Amino acid sequence: MFDACSPSDGGTGLQRARGRVAVSLAGARLGQLAQSGCGRLMMPRTRGGPPLAVVLNTAGGLTSGDRFSVEAVLSEGARLSLSTQAAERIYRSIGGAATVENRLTIGRGCTLWWLPQETILFERGALRRRLEVDMAEDARFLGLEMLVLGRRAMGETVTAAHLADHWRIRRGGRLVQAEALRLEGDVTSLARAPALLDGARALGVMSCLAPGIEARLPQVRRVLAREDLRAAASGWEGRLVVRMLAPDLGPLKALAARLVGVLGAQLPPVWQI
Repeated sequence: MFDACSPSDGGTGLQRARGRVAVSLAGARLGQLAQSGCGRLMMPRTRGGPPLAVVLNTAGGLTSGDRFSVEAVLSEGARLSLSTQAAERIYRSIGGAATVENRLTIGRGCTLWWLPQETILFERGALRRRLEVDMAEDARFLGLEMLVLGRRAMGETVTAAHLADHWRIRRGGRLVQAEALRLEGDVTSLARAPALLDGARALGVMSCLAPGIEARLPQVRRVLAREDLRAAASGWEGRLVVRMLAPDLGPLKALAARLVGVLGAQLPPVWQI
């Protein structure tokens, strides 16, 4: 389950967590289900909608030098909803960053909902995360990532941390969306900057790629207009992107849940709201 820490992990000499899960579906048939280290994947029975895969990190969180990866491959018109059992916690680093690699391959006529619960970044936490999506031209993808800077109810604040978060989405072999978020050093000043978080401590990005999905933009904007949050949506050429800022996780997650329904998906039953 654990490997010795390498020099690139900060040279602490401490054991580090390693976790990996992988799943593949061909139509309604399960092809591969693999798990190792602190990574676990459960597929509970559901009623209606696509099959549900729930990712668990038995290490209870990630810190310096830990590594975790998720891989999903869909083919032959398969459908899948991927979520996490709980929030992912990024704890204080004592040298180096935790690394998360997520790779999703969505074949012709397939649908994948990537709806993990929030990531909580604690004081002096460090995370490098990457999401790679390769999808067919007619595939459907809904992806969401939510980040919270500490837990407000627990009186936590984040004054210093490191985050490097990247998305790369390719459709038909062409890069159609690239996201990059970097927070480093004095997070307090960055969070207050009007052009950045403007005082928010919770943020989210939701991206939906599907033929004709931009037609749902008016519905999405009506939902946003009813919320007392800073959020905006845009849609074009089979893409719809929503960006959200909130003073805390609760309002952000509630809004994300409503948008999931508007975009034609179902909220994973494991979500905690």
